[in-house]
Amino acid sequence: MREELQELAEALSFTLVEVPHAVYLVPEVDNPFLSVSLGDLRKGVGTSAHTVDAFLQCYIIMVILYCFFGGKNADPKRASFLQIKDVAAELDRHFARSAEQTAQPWQEKMMINFDQIAQVWNNLPLRETNRGSSREETVRKACRFLEKQKLVVLLDEQNEIRTTRRLDDLMIHYYLNDERIAELHRLFAREEEKDLA
Repeated sequence: MREELQELAEALSFTLVEVPHAVYLVPEVDNPFLSVSLGDLRKGVGTSAHTVDAFLQCYIIMVILYCFFGGKNADPKRASFLQIKDVAAELDRHFARSAEQTAQPWQEKMMINFDQIAQVWNNLPLRETNRGSSREETVRKACRFLEKQKLVVLLDEQNEIRTTRRLDDLMIHYYLNDERIAELHRLFAREEEKDLA
């Protein structure tokens, strides 16, 4: 059975991730069937969404994952749940730091205009004046995308985010290998150091 799964994974551009109680097929980035595109993220934002909105969703998801799994010990999970308002406040801090700095070298390397993403975020009202266009609702949209992937659940009238066992398994046993953890800590440590300066 294991060999058949491995052959299927290779043929369909998947990585086989085994954990003690489950086996996951994780699509490779270039998987033509199940990988996620910027267009998929744009659709989750709205019919008039632009590429910058999709990049904002990517950044929100990255911050959510860091808030959940940014611990520095053997078990990197540092929160069992997050409040939408707290994620929005964390994003405010990240975008405020970027506004104080000049263009970062990684922006050029990644060919992403982080200033433009920050501008889209900063132009959103904090709370709902028009339900679809607030900072908190934008965070909810990112969470709904993760919820469709069965990675998080939204509770308490969509104000609380909890991870699923699937996300816990994939983060701990696959995505957060030592190299990836070190890179995440370097990225976020630089921002924290600049806050203290």
